[in-house]
Amino acid sequence: MYTKVIYLLFFITLLLARPTSAADGQNTNSPLATYGKVTVKKWADDRKSAFSFTFDDGFKSQCDYAVPVLDAFGFKGTFYLITSVMVADTPAIWRYGTWNQFRIASLEGHEIGSHTVTHPDLTTLAVGTTTTVGTLKYELYQSQVTINQQFTNQKCISIAYPYCATNATVIKYATPYYASARGDGGLSNDSTLNGTQWYTVESKEEQFNVPRNSTTDDQDELTDMESFLANNISLGEWGTLMAHEVVPFSQIPDLITSGSWYPMSSEWLTSLCQYIKPKSDSKDIWVATFANVTRYMKERDAFVPTIVSQTTTDIKLTGTTKLDKTIYNYPLTVDITVPPDWNNAIVAQGTTKDTLKSFISGGITYVRAPFIPDGGTLTLDKLILPNTFSISGTIVYDNTANTKLTNVKVVLNGPNNTQQTITTDTSGTFKFTGLSTGTYTLALSKTDGWSGVNSTDALLALRNYTNSVTFDSLQSQAGDVNNDNNVNSTDALLIIKRFVGIISSFTKPDWILSPAAVTISSNQDTVITIKAIAAGDVNESF
Repeated sequence: MYTKVIYLLFFITLLLARPTSAADGQNTNSPLATYGKVTVKKWADDRKSAFSFTFDDGFKSQCDYAVPVLDAFGFKGTFYLITSVMVADTPAIWRYGTWNQFRIASLEGHEIGSHTVTHPDLTTLAVGTTTTVGTLKYELYQSQVTINQQFTNQKCISIAYPYCATNATVIKYATPYYASARGDGGLSNDSTLNGTQWYTVESKEEQFNVPRNSTTDDQDELTDMESFLANNISLGEWGTLMAHEVVPFSQIPDLITSGSWYPMSSEWLTSLCQYIKPKSDSKDIWVATFANVTRYMKERDAFVPTIVSQTTTDIKLTGTTKLDKTIYNYPLTVDITVPPDWNNAIVAQGTTKDTLKSFISGGITYVRAPFIPDGGTLTLDKLILPNTFSISGTIVYDNTANTKLTNVKVVLNGPNNTQQTITTDTSGTFKFTGLSTGTYTLALSKTDGWSGVNSTDALLALRNYTNSVTFDSLQSQAGDVNNDNNVNSTDALLIIKRFVGIISSFTKPDWILSPAAVTISSNQDTVITIKAIAAGDVNESF
């Protein structure tokens, strides 16, 4: 018995001392343990908040005016249709649009959602069945089926309740068909929703005050919407706009008279987009359809990534949500840890491949990439780019203000008879990038904009000739307008003649650049400053 105990203890000791293998899991003492970790960003492209434009009822004016406005800013909206009033080519009832009109919008990336079959108050209907006309199930199910038949490029996964009316029964029977549902309420929505919260998503509707005699009468509603969005950004939440008809302001009075529900002017919508656009560009707001925000949020909260393999030069990952991948296929924005010497990475998933730069946050190196859940293996490969450098500089006038010179032609001649040309802009700068190690020559010239010469320059040239004043190198070059390597009375006379218009040019070119040619042999970024002066301008008054 004693011998058996000794053997058992010896076996346990060996087991505990045995090095960890790949089959045992990740060795946390290895540097590889820190690579391939995935962090999903709250909103797409790491924006601070989300916002959706939504339009109810399927009016023709939404295709005529709202879609073009949104498209002009690169935004996509959600349009909730009443299926019973839609026809193929001509409006069937009142001012409603057609399937074909909204099909075009759908192909441009706008979402088509359900606003039921006949627009009833769903809370008043019997539950019924999906085939019983006038019942809750019929309105929910048949509208979705019809939309999916008409729009084969996308799936109908969201609904807007008619009159924004809902209750527990409506939510219960909407859940099997839709991923989310929009009501009203006027507030923004939390960045994480659960359970029935997905079927009570709030929206903000601007109920424009009358009279509406000019576009400025709607300014208070625009200010209100801007405040709503600013608050939404600060909270990092999801805001939604609910709208109906959208027409030019000139048509607003007639619509109000005919009973239209708070029509929105295309001018007002344009102003709202103008407010949102810079905030979208600066990543304060992610503008997306109602369905895509739904997809992103649900995928983000269910996403489970797995490291398939990792080395110091490549990483392979998979990720799943266990959601229906025919619906939940929106790319998540993720940050993936990579070795610190990765400056660039080739990221590929499925047929998509891109080259991305890494970034450092908190001392850790990341690559930010799109990651489609259940979309196959995501691979990251370290990209080693050829060692390149740049040659840049600034052309300034030889005066106390160092005036920047525009329209200076800079020609770069490189190895193997390569040549590039840049003309300086108002900042007087130039830059050649992506250069490989070698010898380069810069040649600079300028032919326009000559000025700054007057009788004072002629007098100074004469005084320099008599040794009354001393010129520096550039002044001497500027004073030698006949290009004989001396500044004398002949140059002074030529300067006066050009000043008064007797002659229109000098023997010397109008511009002197110092140096006019530069030879650079390098493999590192090089920055130079070139001085310039106009021929004859010895007092540097340009």
